[in-house]
Amino acid sequence: MPLITLHILAKTIQRKLNISEKEARGYAEIVMDMFGYDDCIIDNSLDHADRRLFYRLEEEGILYTRRDEAILSDGTNWRIRYWVFQKNVIFPTETKKKVKIGRPKNKSIKTIPPYNPNAFYSSLPETVWTTRKTHFI
Repeated sequence: MPLITLHILAKTIQRKLNISEKEARGYAEIVMDMFGYDDCIIDNSLDHADRRLFYRLEEEGILYTRRDEAILSDGTNWRIRYWVFQKNVIFPTETKKKVKIGRPKNKSIKTIPPYNPNAFYSSLPETVWTTRKTHFI
């Protein structure tokens, strides 16, 4: 899938939340500042206001959460929560494209001659095979 840009995310937020373009761009800037070029971030990096925005975007399907658990050395479980872009919502046309298999009707098949390394090497000029001499002082 393509890279999520500020413009694409702002348009998605505007469409899903039914808000103004300026407000959607402001939200998109906050989200992109948090994510950068990653597809997911850890929940611990969010403050309260950012987390409220992320919950709102989760309700609209733009983000979703996933959770991992790790066992610490003292035996306790440590839960890690991640926020992840829902790319099939951000790029809805990418997931709906169907790929046609086969060749179009009335198109002839071009045949490719078999690979012959000798023909390639023999077509090169002789100067390709000479090496550069180095002179030591």
